[in-house]
Formats: sequence, C-alpha cells, structure tokens
Amino acid sequence: MGWLGWVINTGPEQHKLLDAMEDDLYLDRGGRRAKLTKFWVQLALASVVAAGGVIGDSTPAVIGAMIIAPLGTPIYGLALGAVIGDRHEIRRSLLLLVGGIAANILIGVLIGLVTFNRMPLDVNPQIVGRTAPTLLELSVAVATGLAGSFALSRKDVSDILAGVAIAISLVPVLAVVGITLGGGRADLAFGAFTLFLANAAAILVAGTVVFTAAGYKREAHQRDARAGRRATIAIVILVVVLLVPLAGGSARTFLYERWMDAAQAAAEEWVAGTEWHVDAVTLAGDEIVVTVIGPGAAPGIDALRDEIRRDVPDSVPVRVIEEAGRATPL
Repeated sequence: MGWLGWVINTGPEQHKLLDAMEDDLYLDRGGRRAKLTKFWVQLALASVVAAGGVIGDSTPAVIGAMIIAPLGTPIYGLALGAVIGDRHEIRRSLLLLVGGIAANILIGVLIGLVTFNRMPLDVNPQIVGRTAPTLLELSVAVATGLAGSFALSRKDVSDILAGVAIAISLVPVLAVVGITLGGGRADLAFGAFTLFLANAAAILVAGTVVFTAAGYKREAHQRDARAGRRATIAIVILVVVLLVPLAGGSARTFLYERWMDAAQAAAEEWVAGTEWHVDAVTLAGDEIVVTVIGPGAAPGIDALRDEIRRDVPDSVPVRVIEEAGRATPL
C-alpha cells in the first residue's frame, strides 16, 4: 500500500509473521485454556478498577485499568480476520468482543448500584467527558488504532503500546456505560456507548489498513475472500452510520461553547462594580451552571436572566449558584 507499506515493512528482522500475529490475537491458537483464563481474569479486574476509578473520579485508577485491560485482542483479531478472510476467526473474535463488552458493562452496573455517597453522575468529570462524543474523538481513535496495529505488526515495537493505546479508548468508556445505566441515566449511557462504538470502529478501520499494508493478506492468500469483503464492508458501514451522531455531538459542543461564553460575559457584567465575582461557568449535563461568590446580598437576578437569555435559548437550562450553594434557576 505505497508509502504505508514502506514504513511498516522495513525488513524481515522487524516484520512479525502472520503465524505470530495469529498466535497473539486468536485465543484458540495454542494454549487455549491459558489464554482464555488470562483474558477473562484481566478483563474482570480491569472492569472493576475502571468502574471504581470513574465513580471516585480517580485518574490513577482509570489509568491502571487501561494497563490491565485485554479488550484490544478481539478487536485486532477482527481486523486481521477481515484482512486474511478467515471466517472462523472473524466469528470467534466477534463473539469474544461481544462477551467482553457485556461483562464490562455488567460489572459497571453492579458497582454503580452498590456504591453510595458519590458525586452526581452529570457533574463527574470522568463521566461527563465520555458521554458527548464528537468527530474529534473519532480522529483520536483512528490515530490510536494506527499506533496499536503498527506496534503489533512490528517486532521492534513494544506490544505494551498496543494494549495501552486500545484500552485508553475502550475500558473506561464501557465502565461509564454500566455506571450510568445503573444510575438510571439512559441518555448518558447512550452517549458513552456511541463513543465506544466509534472508537472500536475507528480502530478496526485503522487495523485493517495497517495489516493490509503489512502484507498479511498476501501471506494468507486470503482464505475466504467473500468473508473478508463482508467484514470490511460491515466495518465501513458502522463508521458511516456513527458519523451522524458524532457530527451532531460536534455541533452541540460548538453551540454550548458559544452559550457558555455568553453566560460568562453576562455574569461578568452583572457583578461589575460590586464585591462579587464569577467563580466558574460549567456544564452539568445539558445545564449551564454559573457560580458567583461575594459578600452580602447578590445583585438582582432579573438583570442577569435578561442578559443571558439574549444569547442563550430558553430551551437551554441555566442555573446560578450564589455564595455557598444557594441555587437560583433562570
């Protein structure tokens, strides 16, 4: 594949042969029991750590889950199966991926149900940042997939890169799906699952491109061309379908940035000439929250409401928090 093949195939010393790739990605190739137990134990542990890290807003715990997680194995297995046209391995990798997704979400639901005294779901930064996917996340996932598949196809690049890169885009996202489902927030769960699908599809596309450039299709003599074509077409269709909600998410993000800037400017003008000041303008779900701090009575709220509503539609909820927690809906 032109320059990409030139970059990947630098010589037999660095090129990983197809047999070695299949041994890495397919759990039924040699030591099946050991591979399966390793996969499920690591997945369960990563799911627990990720869910706990998300609920507790602990970035170190989330990073730990990224390192443990093995969910990239069936995703790259699907990509390789599509390239070499292996119907059997496409089916087995898909079943393993679906089972892993279900287990990850279920653990998130259970942990979310038994956890108390946590911050609201729609203000937890570990959750909010993973429930409004945009086209930016898709482009990052493509780069992630390229990095991981490149690492897998080369002997001189650490396999850890592939595992960590893929986990960053998948494991915490599925934990968020489970936690928000357990918390009764289907809207947030849908956004997180859309992000997961977009990341997985982008990684599949990137893996298919890199594995083709690496020459695995030639090495395998494409065992079942029809199965390979069907799998590739399914991946492309999934990406195209997901472009609609991702484009919508991008538009929503752009509009909310404008509205939050307008709310910030209005609040700054509102407190001008007083001892009050604007502490923060944040987004909690679909609601813009303006926090102002100061001594004594706050300035008249009607003036702020009128100023904000000049640029922010009435359909967008805005809340002003004065002093230590008194909330005034606009």
